[in-house]
Amino acid sequence: MLKSVVLKFANCVGESGLFRSLCPGRVPVFMLHRVSDSGEERLPGCMNSDILRSHLDYLARKGFQILSMEDLRAMLDDGRHLPSKSVMFTVDDGFFDHHDVAARVFGEFGFTLNFFLITGFLDLKLWPWDDQVAYALHRAQPSKVQVKMPSGAIFPLDLLNNEINDVVYSLRSRLKKESQSELYDWLETELYPVLKVECPDEIPPEYKPMSWDNARTLRDLGHGVFPHTCTHRILSTLPIEQRQTEIEVSIKRVAAELRYAPEIFAYPTGRLSDYDEVDVEHLGKHGIKMAFNTVPGYVRAGQNCFELPRFSLPCDSDDFRQIVNGFEAFKMKLRGLAKPAA
Repeated sequence: MLKSVVLKFANCVGESGLFRSLCPGRVPVFMLHRVSDSGEERLPGCMNSDILRSHLDYLARKGFQILSMEDLRAMLDDGRHLPSKSVMFTVDDGFFDHHDVAARVFGEFGFTLNFFLITGFLDLKLWPWDDQVAYALHRAQPSKVQVKMPSGAIFPLDLLNNEINDVVYSLRSRLKKESQSELYDWLETELYPVLKVECPDEIPPEYKPMSWDNARTLRDLGHGVFPHTCTHRILSTLPIEQRQTEIEVSIKRVAAELRYAPEIFAYPTGRLSDYDEVDVEHLGKHGIKMAFNTVPGYVRAGQNCFELPRFSLPCDSDDFRQIVNGFEAFKMKLRGLAKPAA
């Protein structure tokens, strides 16, 4: 309760511009995954469109500048001081609701949104492995099972004594530590059978991707559309050849379908452990100039342009406002000052 009161007070102070003046040149880049009009918030990472609309309305009323990817890149390339009262938005993976819902809401305000696409998803060759894990577990027949992981290790799943979302999270987290070279085969040959769930012949409706025609429409409307690998497997878990293919083919598919050379990329999962300098070097060889991870933080001039941070877009308005008004930046700065010298 006290924390909530303090946050509300800090947000009121933040609207004066105090924290942005104390921590200038910091731009929050927000990341979305799913947006729904119709109560599908049970889907992993899904935000109700009314909440999104409320966030955007706040930014519009308070006079924030919504940056395009071209805006941000030009500022970083020139080494310019980034405008503190500015924000940028991204959305990952390429689901149908990105085009049908998210783009519509952003269009109501004339704001730019940036889309990172799993190209194999739009090509209808697969649907994201982490969503398949959630789909299978939500339909599991046995309440307790022993799953043989890709490494051969046995991982127990207890759906009787644990919340389903906790089990989904635990299995996904474990799979992020495994080799993902044969991950999609593993889903079909191990996970679905052991859970006694039929592996869908087609992508289920709630997990459908947008089409390439949708992606072209988004670019025509002024939004950014960029690659996010072919299969959404974590690069650091793959052999070098597969990592290179994930990068190269996704860039080529976006270039072929949208008829331009993409220069921006987002890493799957995006933790610092999910990619390395080999991936960065390969991105650079294929024309990429900037890449985003998922480490929470503000974009600032002078940062490594292949490791740009992003905040997950909060549902809670107070959490959202503390980021855009700079209170979160102020807290991060204080934490940095409090760190003992090495």
